[in-house]
Amino acid sequence: MGERTIQDRIILHDDLGTAEFDFSDMAFTNPAEVDAFYDETDRRLAAADQRWYFLVLYSGCVIAPTAWERFAARGKQTNIAFSLGTVRVGATAQTREAIREHAGRAMFRANIFETRDQALFAIGEMRKRKETLGALSSETFLRVENIHLSFGGVRSLAGVGFEVNRGEISSIIGPNGAGKSSMLNVINGVYHPQVGTVTFMGKTRQHMRPHAAANQGIARTFQNIALFKGMTVLDNMMTGRNLKMKTNFLQQALYWGPAQREELEHRRKVEEIIDFLEINSIRKTPVGRLPYGLQKRVELGRALAAEPILLLLDEPMAGMNAEEKGDMARFVLDVNDEWGTTIVLIEHDMGVVMDISNHVVVLDHGEKIAEGTPDEVRADPVVIRAYLGEG
Repeated sequence: MGERTIQDRIILHDDLGTAEFDFSDMAFTNPAEVDAFYDETDRRLAAADQRWYFLVLYSGCVIAPTAWERFAARGKQTNIAFSLGTVRVGATAQTREAIREHAGRAMFRANIFETRDQALFAIGEMRKRKETLGALSSETFLRVENIHLSFGGVRSLAGVGFEVNRGEISSIIGPNGAGKSSMLNVINGVYHPQVGTVTFMGKTRQHMRPHAAANQGIARTFQNIALFKGMTVLDNMMTGRNLKMKTNFLQQALYWGPAQREELEHRRKVEEIIDFLEINSIRKTPVGRLPYGLQKRVELGRALAAEPILLLLDEPMAGMNAEEKGDMARFVLDVNDEWGTTIVLIEHDMGVVMDISNHVVVLDHGEKIAEGTPDEVRADPVVIRAYLGEG
């Protein structure tokens, strides 16, 4: 594995809060070699008793097919335990492809850069976002309190309350009919609860109006796809920019001067999202011709076009196969990581929920039965009974 020792290849930059791992010119030919490196890595990081930004150098690194599964699994475990964010530099085309493949299946962020300077800049941006979130952490971002919602004699929500922290991914889970979609509809003003309040960005109200929610930075996708099937991907996503348009109807009709400049700027923003979601090849395709999984991605893109600070996702992976779910989970993570968007999602795939969520709320028959970290919720006997019907 080269003349340098494993210890020499693990460098802790205290001034930058960055842990550097130098895989340059190393060869991992079997799982035992992987374990040797990560055992030492975990020991060093545990002794430091803090979390770090990870800078991983791959120049000349060779990872044998027999070692890849172990390499990806140990890397993910170390990231979860000690990392504030990870960037990777100098991987060969083959290694980059393998990392992206494992990132999609294991639902972690690839974050691969060509140069060390690009990677350090990315770490700097991550640090700025965390510092901003820390400065704002004392402000209530989203809190719902004592929500009661009924339709005639049918109770949908009964006394539900929870908080969502800025910058996190929170999931609402529960059996069918638990009241999950109703809760999202309360948050963005589609439904008005009979009792209870919603506090968003420090402002408390009982009834939020949908257009006011959108103006304040709340965007939404729906359980059933709500796209304009005859319009192209690009045009559908441009509709997400409506609230950002400042020119009047006459200027837009003439398409001259300010209106033309404004539309070109909005189109540029949408094109960035199209690239981000890797759907450039279908940008001119009517969405009605697209398979279900791509339509769901377009709907996510339309919500992102509104530049939300809070994104509500109602079963974004429903009806998808395993590969499509992996892609969507990766995009959700990247939206949260790269743009700092706070996300509240409803999802029935517990594997996805437990892998990507910071916080989980469990509803059953309109009541909150559990709340906490994914591990806490997974082990809760009340949650187990709600899902499995065990006494």
